[in-house]
Formats: sequence, C-alpha cells, structure tokens
Amino acid sequence: MKKENTKKLIIAGIFAFILIYLVSAVYTIFAPFNLQLDFQAILYKIGKFIGLTSFLFISFLVISGDSARFFDKYFGIDRIIKFQRKFAIASYFVVLSHPIFFILSSISFVKNLIPNFAILPLAAGTLGLYSFIIIMISSLNYKRISHKVWQYLHVLTYVLFFLILYHASFWGTSSHFLIIKIFYTFLAIFVIAGIIYRTNYKIRQKRNKFLVKEIKWEAKDTFTLILNPKHEISFEAGQFCFLRLEKEGLYARHPFTISNAPGEKELHFTIKLDGRFTKEATKLKPRDEIKLEGPFGNFTINDNKKDIVFIAGGVGITPFRSMIRDKINRKDNQKTILLYSSKKIKDIIFKKELDKINKNWFKKVYILTREKRRVSSMEKGRISKEMITEYVEDPCDKDYYICGPIEMKNTLCIILNELGVKGKNIFFEDFFW
Repeated sequence: MKKENTKKLIIAGIFAFILIYLVSAVYTIFAPFNLQLDFQAILYKIGKFIGLTSFLFISFLVISGDSARFFDKYFGIDRIIKFQRKFAIASYFVVLSHPIFFILSSISFVKNLIPNFAILPLAAGTLGLYSFIIIMISSLNYKRISHKVWQYLHVLTYVLFFLILYHASFWGTSSHFLIIKIFYTFLAIFVIAGIIYRTNYKIRQKRNKFLVKEIKWEAKDTFTLILNPKHEISFEAGQFCFLRLEKEGLYARHPFTISNAPGEKELHFTIKLDGRFTKEATKLKPRDEIKLEGPFGNFTINDNKKDIVFIAGGVGITPFRSMIRDKINRKDNQKTILLYSSKKIKDIIFKKELDKINKNWFKKVYILTREKRRVSSMEKGRISKEMITEYVEDPCDKDYYICGPIEMKNTLCIILNELGVKGKNIFFEDFFW
C-alpha cells in the first residue's frame, strides 16, 4: 500500500505542476484579454503559448527518460517506455506547431526556419527544432541504430534541452515574468538531476556482464539461455532485464523475463524464437559474453496473504515459473492456482518441473487450444468464464496475474470483469518491444 500511495502522490504532483505551468502560461501570454486583437496577433499569441508548452513537453520527455529507472519500482519501466512513445508523438506535433503559428502570423519563412546567428537566442530555437526532428526520426528507427550512435543521440537530447532553455529565456517575450522564470529554473534542476542520476546508473551498469553457461531447449521454438553472473544480481520474481548481443546489425536491446528464482546462482531467460535477435541468441556458445541491464518491472506479487491465480499463455509462463520457484525456496504457502494455456502438449514449457511440484498450496491446470486428441487430465479450448469458475473457488476474492498474448489478456479482462473481479485485482505483464 505504501508503494501505491507514493505512486498516487507522484502522479498528483506531476499533474499539479503541469496544470499550474499551463495556467501561468495562458495568463502571462493572453492577459489582459483584448478582444480587439487582429487575426495575426491572435496567431502570434497562440504560437507563444505553444512555444511554452513545447518547452514543457520536451523537458518532460528528457526528465522521464533519465528517471525511468528510478520510477520503475512504482510504474514499471515497460509502461513508462510505452507512455513515452505515445507522449513523444504528441510532443512532435506540438513542437512543430510552434514555428508554424509564427510563420502564419508574420508570413516570414526565412526568419523562423533558417538560423540567424546574429541573433543567438533565435538561432538556438531553430537549431533546437532541427535537433528535435533528428531525435524523433532516429527514435522511430532505434532498432537500426548502433548502441554507440544511440548514446550520442541521448547527449543530443541534453543539447536540445539547453538550446531550448536558452532560446526561451533570452528570446521568449514571456520569460521576464517571475512565475515563468521559476518554472524554467525547476525544469533545469530536474534535467540536471536526471543527467547525474543516469550517468551514475550507466557507470554502475558497466559491470553487468554475464557469461553464457548453456542453452537448453524447452520446446521446438523455445529455449532457456542460462548465464553465469560475474557478480550477484538482486531481483524480484517476475522482473525482466534488457539483453544486448555484440553482433553486427543487432543494435537494439531486448527485454526478457527472468525465469528462475531470486537467490539462485544462475540467471535464466526463457525465450521464444521470434525474429533475428532471438535466432542469433541461439548461436551463443559457452563463455560468450552478454551485456545485461536491469532488473526492471513491477509485475511482482503485491499481496503475499491473498490467494492468487496465475494465467499464462505460451512463453508467458516465464514470470510464473520464477514466482513459483521463489515460493518453494522461501517455503511460502500462499495458495496459488496456475491456469496454463498452450497450443499442444509438446508446447507446454517446464511441464516436467511443474508436474513434480507436490504442494498443498499449489494447483495447476493445463489448457490446450489446438490439440486434436482429447487428454483426460487437461482442458481443451480457450480459457472461459466457465473454466475459471470450475477451478477457482470464490473468484472475486483473488488476485489475478496474466501473462500472454494481447488477445488473451483482453479477453480475460472482460471475463474477469463479468465475474465481478475488480480492476485493481488484475495485473498484466506487458510485451512492449
């Protein structure tokens, strides 16, 4: 509950800051409200307001990017990244609107689109605009950009921020207002703090190099990558890490859930073959080195006293294997039901291990969606409302953890809502890469 309360306070603080900033911007730009303004003057004032809003949006993108790892424990870095991508698109249109409104108000393309170094604050704004466009285009093609170039682009985001700060402070006609100066100061402090935090984090992460021990095939298209850490890594059951391969053309890091339990000597990542990255990962040999960043994510057990239901689809079993093994290691008797959906019997990952678990608190149900023959000990078809009520006693009084294909998650959410399960008792693992 403490984490949830902190999360609510953070969200409230962010919304309050943004609201006060925007209200202050409207007041400083449009007050006193003059209905006699001509059309071009109105466009100019709108352009000024959008300029202040653009600065806020860019600042928020920089700050949220640098602090994502810090706020991971409250929101989950996967959700933060998904939010950033959507917010970046909105920011793109807002930022481009700023010079467009000025162009419409002054009918001058050259003044707004070509840097005039005789007026440095104005040139800084123009250079900032082009820097932002470069960063946005690069972000859309992040999987094709080398890690080194990507690091340089992150430096460019800081250059972008300070270019815009210089432009806003010395060219913006509203910068002399005290309230605007205060906001500029706060945003600059937040960005500098983020730079320090990110730099320190990157330095600490440099030692996160792991050696491949072996690759173990779990099914025809699924394997477990087993690593030997050079040092102990602390994580919670259900968390994931970013893996990076030093292979030509494989520039992007990829997230994979840790499939073994905390406190165990090795580190397991159970991976389904899907794309070039995973194919190249199968070619790794013992003693090959892998770079790892993490752990991240808050798809972890929130309430250790409440009965829980795990619902997995395919390779979505990985976080639950970690949680179940962790419970066994810690001798935790929290009542747990696993509903595990696979296409066929041969696709059930960790079946032998799950079958060996003989605990009063643990119950499992295998569900097969494409197996033609009938298996008496297993359910056939997709997970339904009837199936849940058959195996889950008093379904409204449980916490549900779901990991699997997006279609399955959407369907289960509808089913659980129909059963009276509250949204706060349903937790999802997001496949976001």
